[in-house]
Amino acid sequence: MKRFLIAAFAVLAFAWLWASNARAMDIETGPPFVILSGSVTGTELRMLKDVIDSNPVITAVVLKNSRGGDARTGYALGEYIRDKGLSTAVSGYCRSSCSRMFLGGKIGSFSNDQPLDKTYVSFHGNYANDGKLLKANMPALKAWVMKYSDSKANPALVEQWVNLENRNGCAYFYHSQVNIEAGQQRVLICQGSEDPKSRLEQCAKSRLGDAMANGILTTLEIVKMNREDTGEKL
Repeated sequence: MKRFLIAAFAVLAFAWLWASNARAMDIETGPPFVILSGSVTGTELRMLKDVIDSNPVITAVVLKNSRGGDARTGYALGEYIRDKGLSTAVSGYCRSSCSRMFLGGKIGSFSNDQPLDKTYVSFHGNYANDGKLLKANMPALKAWVMKYSDSKANPALVEQWVNLENRNGCAYFYHSQVNIEAGQQRVLICQGSEDPKSRLEQCAKSRLGDAMANGILTTLEIVKMNREDTGEKL
């Protein structure tokens, strides 16, 4: 019994230590932008609210190199961004729960902060911690995407990405200037087993509309982020 209690305490202590060391997204201000980068851990809504409340001149949230993370926070941030009438822009990649944040933007665009062919937003389903697809969550996810794409998302395309069994699989949305293949739309459906370096060659190219047609982007105008390095890192 004593050994069991010691082991249980060790597991709890490890879990607490891991949680306490889990870093929230980095937040940097450079009005009119606030830049969020890194993994989504669950504390970002409060942090963003504090930044917006103290910087009323901020009008756009730039999502930079985020693989996503906590799903509920992604939804909550997307809803908050829409409620505040903020725009969103992408620098580099914005995956999974980050894509929910992006979809919340009143105006959604790509930025010139990184090369355009390295810039994308990618969506997939909801998954348990063990990577298993949570099929019971699909109706709510599909309804949310339809609402925040202003009913422009092609239901057949949404059906494909929410049903990807592998959590590494995604629907990738690129800007129309990216030359994926002549005559093809700039949307890739990746199952998750492909080599990321060969994504453009290995993943299926969707013909169910591009980022604009699906309400992922609201404009093809590239946001210029030629700002001085004077932002405050929080």
